[in-house]
Amino acid sequence: MTPEQEHDRNQQAIAFVAKLGAALQRYGTPANRLDEVLLFLSKELGLKGSFFSTPSAIFYSYDLPGERGFARLQRVYNKDLDLSKLSQLDRLFNDVWAGTVSLVDGAQRVDEITNDPPPYKKWLTFACFGSTSAMASTFFGGGAAEMLLSAATGSILGLLYLWAAANETIGRLFEPLGALLVSVTALSLAGTMGASSDIATLAGIIVLVPGFSIAIGATELALGHPASGVARLAGAMVTFLMLTMGVMFGQQITSFWGVDPSAGFTPSALPVWVEPIALLVAGLGLGILFKAARRDLPWTVAAVMLPYLAFQLGVADLGLEASIFIGALIAGVFSNVFARWKDRPSLIVRLPGILILVPGATGFLSLGDLANGDVLEGMQAMVRVLMTATALVTGFLVSNAVLPPRKAL
Repeated sequence: MTPEQEHDRNQQAIAFVAKLGAALQRYGTPANRLDEVLLFLSKELGLKGSFFSTPSAIFYSYDLPGERGFARLQRVYNKDLDLSKLSQLDRLFNDVWAGTVSLVDGAQRVDEITNDPPPYKKWLTFACFGSTSAMASTFFGGGAAEMLLSAATGSILGLLYLWAAANETIGRLFEPLGALLVSVTALSLAGTMGASSDIATLAGIIVLVPGFSIAIGATELALGHPASGVARLAGAMVTFLMLTMGVMFGQQITSFWGVDPSAGFTPSALPVWVEPIALLVAGLGLGILFKAARRDLPWTVAAVMLPYLAFQLGVADLGLEASIFIGALIAGVFSNVFARWKDRPSLIVRLPGILILVPGATGFLSLGDLANGDVLEGMQAMVRVLMTATALVTGFLVSNAVLPPRKAL
């Protein structure tokens, strides 16, 4: 190979790595896994590279033999958790690594994957907001009335989501505006429906609670990625604050209408068979909302069911931290089994399992306590968040030691 040919190939390889890295980060890959993927791929392509990533940027540095090395900063915009596109990028990674797809074709394929339309119709996404919120209310002790009210609050959030997808300005205000609308809806209808507005509010915004960011940020810190971990946790805290602000504004608005936000109703008991069905529907809803491919939806349901079955078998009797640790261990091993068996990213099934275990709801409630002046209760809840997040991360790290992942993704 002549020096000119080697130079052209190096530039093609660098361009492909940069495009793939930006796409992987955009669709939800944590910093620790992203750096491993880029380092491994560069090595396989004959490049000596170094990488440093944060939630919004990737730094590249290449030392090219016989050439002048260079460094590059690549900003990543339009973050969108899309598990189906993440799976397609993983398959493309395999094809380029195996040599069945050229570097130029691989870079073009990244653009095609990025520009592909969402895997599900808008009406189905909208329906999943309402159904997931309705099912989530049962996890917070809600009854039949709370399920109906939560379906209404989730549907309001679904309508706002569709609007935000087509309007960039609304998209920037999605979290606080969504929390405001959910709070107003829950408080306005709670008296008429005889339901608890607190449960309906929490279930309505449960999709917005950044439990995934908490778990991933803590994992990145534990694995030596402090810049990305701290930035992700800070982003989660800002989201918590915006959600809290939106809910409080909703309470203040409805108070002008004569609605008493402190008035509550005791939820009615549900039959024992409702909770397993709720988990099934929630698993499907979460898979669709996170844009998992249709073939992977049964696996997202299984990922949601496994921690529940473990708790039903008595794991919860061990205490909060121990039960979260064992649940994370089970979810982590299951995701690695899935990745090895199906040759797809473990995050496809790990994410739904995380959302069942993460202390996101507790974190939101702790900020609500602090905002309402109950400092002691708020601080105690925040400590519980930190302890359960630590147990969760430890469980996932141990799962990788028990059954190592197939590869970086």
